[in-house]
Amino acid sequence: MRIRLEQLNTHLSASLNPVYLLFGEEALLIEEAADTIRQQIRQAGANEREVWNIEGRFDWSQIKWQEQSLSLFASQRLIEIRLPSGSPGKEGGEALRKFASNPPQDTTLLIISGKIDARSQKAKWFTELDKLGVTIPVWPVALAQLPQWVSQRMQAKGLKSDPKIATLIAERVEGNLFAAAQEIEKLSLLSLDGQIDEALVLASVADNAKFEAFGLMDAVFAGQHARIPRILSRLRAEGIDILAVFSAVSWSLQRVVDMSAQWASGESLERVFASQKPPVWDKNKAVMRQAIERYSHTRWQSFLQQMSDIDQAAKGMTKHCPWRLLETLCLGASGIDIPTKILERSA
Repeated sequence: MRIRLEQLNTHLSASLNPVYLLFGEEALLIEEAADTIRQQIRQAGANEREVWNIEGRFDWSQIKWQEQSLSLFASQRLIEIRLPSGSPGKEGGEALRKFASNPPQDTTLLIISGKIDARSQKAKWFTELDKLGVTIPVWPVALAQLPQWVSQRMQAKGLKSDPKIATLIAERVEGNLFAAAQEIEKLSLLSLDGQIDEALVLASVADNAKFEAFGLMDAVFAGQHARIPRILSRLRAEGIDILAVFSAVSWSLQRVVDMSAQWASGESLERVFASQKPPVWDKNKAVMRQAIERYSHTRWQSFLQQMSDIDQAAKGMTKHCPWRLLETLCLGASGIDIPTKILERSA
């Protein structure tokens, strides 16, 4: 059964199905929907949770659909499968069809998937899961709809504002729902009476160069080329010290270089993500996977030399424009190589 994301709460209050399949590219909305489903399953009595991350040549026989215990008091289980590629492959498709053909009474299956294209939605594994349970496509929030999304989220947090404020926040985050959600959380802490005005929003973002710099790196790792010049131009126009931006960019880049080295040595990405301090959050794994797989470890290392050039330029040790060098680096890391001399001429 296909339902819309906004129908999920109503559906869960009425019944609980054997399988839920969330799929799409908007990680924040998918993770929040998954949390809602998990909570409902726990309330229904599930106290066991298995999480399987499907990558590479995964052995699907590891997943035991049927509870091994023959006890009359066997507990309810949640089996959670993360499928970032959107395709389980031939073996996985057969395993999911096996589950659909004989779903155990004590188990709920939650699948969290990347984008599943129209052709794959006609595959037998998908159609049989759709017939047995619930499939929920999660679409990105269009830029034109983002102010309304921000306004609704603020209302849900008990905050009072007007459409102008929601539009201002939407413009600051440029379509990044994680950034919008974080900004709203911050405003809820800053406001004493729940009233949000323009002065409070501007005060919140004025001292937020590091926050915006991490937003910049989100765009870099996601390959969102068009956002990068806009974010850098705004930071520069606001008089933000480039070294404040540089520190966040450097930290993020060093982190990817380290992860790419581990992955190149044969470590699985899930183990690589878990090894980081702090670990890579579930909601960020798809983007970080995309970034690490974009280049070889050697290519990622080459960006560190560019960081050295930016540092020297920012400290006045060379005549190059550090902002333009930073733009070159960010565009290159996002998947576009721009000759440094071209950017320098436009500085």
